[in-house]
Amino acid sequence: MSGGPVRPYVITGGRSRPSRNVLALESLVSTVPGAQPDATVLNREQQSILSVCRRLLSLAEVAAHLHLPISVVKVLVGDLWDLGAVQVLPPAPQTDRLSTTLLEEVLVGLRQLR
Repeated sequence: MSGGPVRPYVITGGRSRPSRNVLALESLVSTVPGAQPDATVLNREQQSILSVCRRLLSLAEVAAHLHLPISVVKVLVGDLWDLGAVQVLPPAPQTDRLSTTLLEEVLVGLRQLR
């Protein structure tokens, strides 16, 4: 038997979509203090997610830390959310975000300080 990489559909139990359709790349995830889901229910990747999410991370950052596709992380985080093991903060609404023009002006100003 080969010790090669595990296919994403094996990690997610054959699912390609999370149980909740509100997970975005920039959604913030952290473990719920004191929550102790049954470790026999969790796979290795879910346990790794709980480890890295002791501090607040975006879904994209979780995927990068674990070297997993974002689609897999979304499914696994959705499962952990359903178990009450993580909390997820939605991204800021588009209306609450700063305009890219303003951010570019700030960047130009910062570069001029050098």
